[in-house]
Parts: sequence; structure tokens; C-alpha cells
Amino acid sequence: MPAAPLYHLVYQSNVTAPMSEAELEALLVQARAWNHSHDLTGVLLYCDSNIIQVLEGPEDEVEYIFGRIEQDLRHYDVTKLADGPVQERNFAQWSMGFRAVHPKDFAYLTGYLDPAAPSYPAAVVQTDSASLRELLASFVTDQKIRY
Repeated sequence: MPAAPLYHLVYQSNVTAPMSEAELEALLVQARAWNHSHDLTGVLLYCDSNIIQVLEGPEDEVEYIFGRIEQDLRHYDVTKLADGPVQERNFAQWSMGFRAVHPKDFAYLTGYLDPAAPSYPAAVVQTDSASLRELLASFVTDQKIRY
């Protein structure tokens, strides 16, 4: 039986309360176990109570876990930034890579969209999915990431 086609989803959210390092570690342990058993890979960036996450894997698994994330009371303003089929995984080596970042780290990224900017929602709509994935992939590979 052939493998299911690959699918990706990128979202951004805010957490209801800042997460301590211990809370982030617990979340990652849980996410990694789930992702490993459901053929999901990805990366999570955490910055000042904001999350950007990429999920990759079979479409049904990606959509299922995203639905759970949307209902998770630890998040609000969950916004899908990109989704769709992909030819290959960008984060195949991580069941869930993680990096805590400082806001100024984002300012140096080509194509960075500031969520606090008044034009943010329109800018997200105009950003194509491939560019967003490439941006996130270059960010995590150019910086130290914990896995």
C-alpha cells in the first residue's frame, strides 16, 4: 500500500498564559509522543506567549491534530497561515523540533510578517505557502534548535 501523500499546515496562536520552561518541556514530550505514533513531523517556535508551528504528515492526521489545537483552551487566536500538499518534509528529522526565540530574532528574517503591524492579516493572505515554509525552515536550520 503506497504511503499517504504528504500535507503540511502552518499556524500561529497565542497562549492564554505565558509558559514556563517546564510547561514547554511537558508539552513537547506529549507532542513528540503523539507525533511519532501518527507519522507527524514539524517544528514549534515559542516567543513571548506566541506560537508558530508547522505540522507535516498525512492530511487526515495533520487536520485532526490541528482541530484539537483549535479547541485547546491553552490557545486563542489560532490562525492558519498555510496548508496544502507538499512533495517532501521540511522537518523530517524532528517529531517536534522546538526553539524559544526572542522577538528581535524575527526582525532579521527575510519575509518576516509582524503580527502587531496593522497590515498583518492582509500580508498573511498574500504570502504563498512555499515561501512561508522556506522561511521557517531557514530560521530553524540557521539557529540552534532543541530536539
